[in-house]
Amino acid sequence: MQPIATTKGKLTQLRYELPQRVHEAKIYPVKAPNGSTILLYAHDTGVSVVWRGGRQLKNAAASNRQASKPQKVNGADNDAIMIIDSDDDAPAKPPPARTMPQAEFEDEEEELDPDQPYPSIVQQIRLSFNTSVVHIAVPQVPTASALRPAETTPAIFSKKLIFTAICADSTIRVVTLPLSPPPHSAKEQPLSPSSQYGEEVVKFHGHHSIARGVTMTWTSRGEPIARREDDDDDMEVDAAGPAGRTPGRRRRTQQSRSHSQPGTAAGFDILIATHSAEVGGLFKIWRFELTETSVNGAHPIIPYKTVTLRKPASSIAFNTAQYPKRRHSHLLITDLTGTARVYDPFAPASRKRSASGQTEPGAFISSFKSTFESQKTNSLTPPILATRKAILDAAWASDGRHIVALLADGEWGVWDCDQSGPSPPADPAAFSMRGFVGTTEKDSSSSGSSSPKRGGRSSLAPMTPNTRRRKEDNLFHGSSSGIAVPTRGGLSIASSTSPNGTVSEDSVVIWYGAEVYRIADFAKFWTRNTSANRGQSLPGPGLTQIHDIPLLGESITSITQFDTTAAASRMAIGRDLLIAVEHRLIISASTNQPQERDLFAPTPAEEEASRQADQALLTRGELDLGGMDRLLEDMESSGSGLKSLTMGNPRRVLFASSAAA
Repeated sequence: MQPIATTKGKLTQLRYELPQRVHEAKIYPVKAPNGSTILLYAHDTGVSVVWRGGRQLKNAAASNRQASKPQKVNGADNDAIMIIDSDDDAPAKPPPARTMPQAEFEDEEEELDPDQPYPSIVQQIRLSFNTSVVHIAVPQVPTASALRPAETTPAIFSKKLIFTAICADSTIRVVTLPLSPPPHSAKEQPLSPSSQYGEEVVKFHGHHSIARGVTMTWTSRGEPIARREDDDDDMEVDAAGPAGRTPGRRRRTQQSRSHSQPGTAAGFDILIATHSAEVGGLFKIWRFELTETSVNGAHPIIPYKTVTLRKPASSIAFNTAQYPKRRHSHLLITDLTGTARVYDPFAPASRKRSASGQTEPGAFISSFKSTFESQKTNSLTPPILATRKAILDAAWASDGRHIVALLADGEWGVWDCDQSGPSPPADPAAFSMRGFVGTTEKDSSSSGSSSPKRGGRSSLAPMTPNTRRRKEDNLFHGSSSGIAVPTRGGLSIASSTSPNGTVSEDSVVIWYGAEVYRIADFAKFWTRNTSANRGQSLPGPGLTQIHDIPLLGESITSITQFDTTAAASRMAIGRDLLIAVEHRLIISASTNQPQERDLFAPTPAEEEASRQADQALLTRGELDLGGMDRLLEDMESSGSGLKSLTMGNPRRVLFASSAAA
């Protein structure tokens, strides 16, 4: 796969043309042993897996090919044939099973070309299912750290990648594949008739129709564990909600949940949730045992939970919090009637249901509503006929404490699930913060009345070919009576935890029709928006649109975000995006590397040494004007906002750059 690269400003768009129709693409949360980032995309014949970046595969040595040839002894050829005939010959033994050849990698990662500063493709394979794959899902896998030891997560995640595929033949496939990219020799001959690259597939029929969505997570095999009485009160079906819980009680509940220890002795299971439109709408949860190397999918496979809905769901998503947090199993279900509900498969059943004889766990624990549709006419509409806006997509944010939703008319909002945001609403089911995307198309196509000032300005505008064509269309074809609303849109939220493991920094990407928007830091954006509503002004990131994406007239099918580094996060550099359109993959990457460098310019090490020397002189109060100029230029080029320079006394002198103004 060779990309077509276009660079404009600080963004580089890499376009990979594909022969198949792409339905969805995902980035696997765990990197390969050689450092490659693993990309998966669903197409018309199966799923393709791409290893991008990292150490390259070594070429096959010529000596390996020569070693397989028989050698002559003393230069003599022995063409004699010996035939042994025996009546008591043992039956022929089956040939030994072939093992997957181990890939060998280079010692160091490839050096990026200054003219093409982007990683290359290390390996690409295609898993053929002989049917179209319409949806794929990958689990959330935390990074091992001092706060999160490796033994608290399933061991299979360090060896295999796991994903779930929804196929057009109404089947569901749970696939495990080695994390390491296979060598080139593995493509020449399959490993076995049922597995070419060592993959294992658990196939089963989950619905009578094609499932419309899938999500997956992992949990302890001991769940659901016994809950205390105070937890039971919090899990009542559509009870008083977050507003009915006092802050002190909520704090005690959160502390008790966060301090619970994972039951590693019991092992781990994988949870998979799918939804379809059969019988008016339902979703099913499947539970499989995880071993160190595979997924135990022994037949018969029956769903762990089956729940019917009032309306077909539009999206489902497991909570992004990780086990052992109590909310790790919460499932978000949205529909086109403007309702979002949270289902906990491990929550105790309500007392009303227990009296009827049902003792199995599982209950809806909260619900949220979207805003009402605006009236397109001036006539009064009875309240009973008012309808809520349809929900296109919804995703968890802030470690599963908030929900971001995108509505059909371009409005997006945030539901504060546990009232921990900077501006909790009076109604817990309403948006705490809201905004709009795609307003340019909405305003231009709107047929509503505008202000006299705006109408007078537009009537005096000069006639251009674009406005002339628009007036001709309105004259001969008539104007549209409604607002042209794109029917496709989605959300992508990527989280990164601070070094102390307490703060979650979320990067939010909203795509609506053909437009893509980004919020670099969700928490700072929310705080800034709340301060602006109170008449205050705080610096912070805003909602920015990403331009010049080479869609070439095709529709976006999915957007996901690459991982980022701590340095890039501190410098507020946006994450790279993987955009899947109908027949291509697009990677939107930030290019901060200089294209050319002065030979006489100081190296980064020399610049750092000079910066430390100037800081030491400033601390002693001996820095001259030239050193002050160098420090000010360095702060201005970094663009990191407010900087503090420590003098020889406890006082601090603050310098505000232009970016903070």
